[in-house]
Amino acid sequence: MRLSRVSITFILTGWLFLLSAAGYAEPTKITFLHINDIYEIEPRGGKGGFAPLMTLLEQERSNSSYTITTFGGDLFSPSILSGTTKGAHMVEMMNAIGTDIAVVGNHEYDFGPEVASENFAASEFPWLGTNVLGPDGKVSGELSSGFIIEKGGYKLGFFGLITQTTAYISRPGTDIEFAPYIETAQNAIEELKANGAEVIVALTHLDIADDRELVQKVEGIHLILGGHNHNPMTIVENDVAIVKSGSDAHYLGVMDLYLNRIEKRGSKSLSVIPQWRLITTAEVQKHSEIQSLVDKFNTMLDEASKEVIGTTAVELDSRQTSVRSRETAMGNLVAEAMRWSVGADVGITNGGGIRGNRIYAVGTKISRRDILGELPFGNKTVMIELSGADLAAALEHSVSRIELDSGRFLQIAGMTFVYDSAAPVGNRVMEVTVGGSPLESTSTYTVATNNFLVRGGDGFESLKNGNLLIDSDGAKLMTTSVIDYIKYRGMVDSEVDGRIRRL
Repeated sequence: MRLSRVSITFILTGWLFLLSAAGYAEPTKITFLHINDIYEIEPRGGKGGFAPLMTLLEQERSNSSYTITTFGGDLFSPSILSGTTKGAHMVEMMNAIGTDIAVVGNHEYDFGPEVASENFAASEFPWLGTNVLGPDGKVSGELSSGFIIEKGGYKLGFFGLITQTTAYISRPGTDIEFAPYIETAQNAIEELKANGAEVIVALTHLDIADDRELVQKVEGIHLILGGHNHNPMTIVENDVAIVKSGSDAHYLGVMDLYLNRIEKRGSKSLSVIPQWRLITTAEVQKHSEIQSLVDKFNTMLDEASKEVIGTTAVELDSRQTSVRSRETAMGNLVAEAMRWSVGADVGITNGGGIRGNRIYAVGTKISRRDILGELPFGNKTVMIELSGADLAAALEHSVSRIELDSGRFLQIAGMTFVYDSAAPVGNRVMEVTVGGSPLESTSTYTVATNNFLVRGGDGFESLKNGNLLIDSDGAKLMTTSVIDYIKYRGMVDSEVDGRIRRL
């Protein structure tokens, strides 16, 4: 049911309204069915996907008299298909499974505020963004600051918070401000209670540390249904349960709240007792109607992958022996796209992650499918702040096995270096510049790289010392970075220019 955008919205249904009007409610169980951070529409590695999820949702809805299906943010991006639909296909999927209420995530703004607003408007459920403010200081666009749902004679008040890092890890524009979440939560709870809410539920798209701080500093929250972190978890902090269901519908979070109004010696209070489960979608039968919708979008993806995104003005070499041993135009393209995507000082990526193993002649039309074939691992473009000393150590590691064509060899952008392969390992890099100036070991630089390397993949221990500015939870796919970069430029002209020189 589409509802007008107001500060607080009430849903009153049937006989529940009559019970509420009489001020009466029996002990009741309210079941929350929670998911968050969904990017893929079908199973990966035997779990996840909307069709198995819908099967679980129907089972759980049949087992409880009162259910509310919630979403913890990050839907419109990133995925290969979202590059074509700008997230519209995900809205259709969420409408189809019967979502009741959602909180906005940072990836909702990956295509800019205008596209986000269009997707919010197309949703058949309300989006909360209590701390997402427009120029007038009010909740932005199609978002709601609060929402009240009545179930079983109890009024449940919802508010939603998004991480303030959205301002620089996505593209919300300059007219949107992300207010501090502690003060925002305090004000939201007061407003919800003033409108009759008895049970307060926070839908959040925050780091778990922020969720824990929220319940430590703000009184009145009975339950947090969260997102942003991709690990499934349920913890209790300050007697408040915090539930996150992982990502890509690998799990369905089921949270039962047992509610009872208690009167003792003339004093009335509300008893709220939580109980929870995380149910895997692995080996769950696919829901036929939802699978038909998934099949429709997979057909769309097949067609979209053939789309030409640009023409190469230079020869692109992605052969294994090339990308693992020397500067290549393909390596330059990928590193430049990653650097451009996040606005970093430099871009670095391991040659072993480029897998097309082919040559594209000048004039070749490059398609989305080509880029998917070049970067098949699903890695993401993250950004770290790194000391010059650690960056130099990464370059040394890059050429430590150069004679073996090791996958650790780095393709780079925004910098240059010279090395001597005959020198002892650890002393091979002779000269490094960043932005045309000599590398300073005590200076710090922003580095665009991939989530595999930043975890120390391929032995890059020095990259683990970096301060994460954009982590995997807030990052775009590398393929998206490259596709967007080619479309932005209209062509591929990342020629070999001597940024890596071997003595």
